[in-house]
Amino acid sequence: MLKHTLILIPLFGMLFAEGNPLKFSGQVRQRFEMVDKDFTDTTSFNSQNYLRTRFAVSYDNDDYSTFIQLQDSRIFGTETNTLKDGTADALDVHQAYFKLKNLFGVPLTAKVGRFEAAYGPQRLMGAVGWHNIGRSFDGVIFNLTNDFANVDFFNFKQVEASTVNDNDDFNVRGAYAHLSLMDGHKTQAFAIQDGDRMTFGGYGKGVFAGVSYELEFAMQNGTESDDVNYGGMMYGLNAGYKIAGMTLSAGVDFVSGDDTTTTDVNESFNTLYATNHKYYGYMDYFLNLPVHTGGLGLSDIHVKMSGLKVAGHVVNVAYHMFNADQSEDSFGNELDITLVKKYADNVKIVAGYSIFMPGKLKEENGANASFAYLMTIVNF
Repeated sequence: MLKHTLILIPLFGMLFAEGNPLKFSGQVRQRFEMVDKDFTDTTSFNSQNYLRTRFAVSYDNDDYSTFIQLQDSRIFGTETNTLKDGTADALDVHQAYFKLKNLFGVPLTAKVGRFEAAYGPQRLMGAVGWHNIGRSFDGVIFNLTNDFANVDFFNFKQVEASTVNDNDDFNVRGAYAHLSLMDGHKTQAFAIQDGDRMTFGGYGKGVFAGVSYELEFAMQNGTESDDVNYGGMMYGLNAGYKIAGMTLSAGVDFVSGDDTTTTDVNESFNTLYATNHKYYGYMDYFLNLPVHTGGLGLSDIHVKMSGLKVAGHVVNVAYHMFNADQSEDSFGNELDITLVKKYADNVKIVAGYSIFMPGKLKEENGANASFAYLMTIVNF
């Protein structure tokens, strides 16, 4: 045993040596949650502990690069036995891909394998980092870069049915273009095809006279069935101003609902593979759109304060007013408060509390719902 140990010690030393071309990284994230989301006074909080562990190795040179990331996701206490359960049900390859650079002698890169795909502000394509597992795609991305644009062309395999002529397969295809139009301003254009639905639009972000702005717009068309076409719309408009070391902002995020008087068009906008936790309140009542609004659509008018430093902590506050597009009634209002503490280099502690005050479309017995969490993130 001692002999084997003496052999392994220099091997591990070589792996982590400064000149080693292999790079290692990882993260351990634990989050304790207390949730009461049913709008009644008869139930109490349900609490759970989530643990996500990631370990990655990468290699990079002038011609190609590789990246492999393993992930274990679990909830405390869900193993059937503290001694015998080694099934690791949520142990997975979160990412595993290679990149081939400068294909055919031009600035074209091919990325092939399994990977996260987060585009723009993630209103349509996101990695959903908050989730204990997160989203990955299987497929290929071709990136073409020149002085005017940086464009990703992607094809992701969502369903492999292994049927004749691939009739039952489901692919997500599209392009995201980062355009160099104006210094200091970000401009993007995109088109996404998932099945028979097309989503296209644009995104802009920048600063004018000290006021930051963000604007995104998207429309959907295509064929839902023989008699019904897609016709949804989404937009986000936000403005912010930095003052006294913090940022004050306000805006609206809108997702159209279905007008039941037009039977040949479904106006409900589908947010596809978005990171909706980032936008529509931390209590996650509106993760799956249009399902979680019953097809009524969503108008989220919000005001936010971020970056306020208090006694070594960073305080962020957001207030949302959720209304339906196809109803005069309200879903309700939500207040999200977040406290962030840098504990050490690469170690962050985040605490949050949210309260949802239901409107007519959400209330059961009129009681508020609430959510609290304490999260620690350790990177290495």
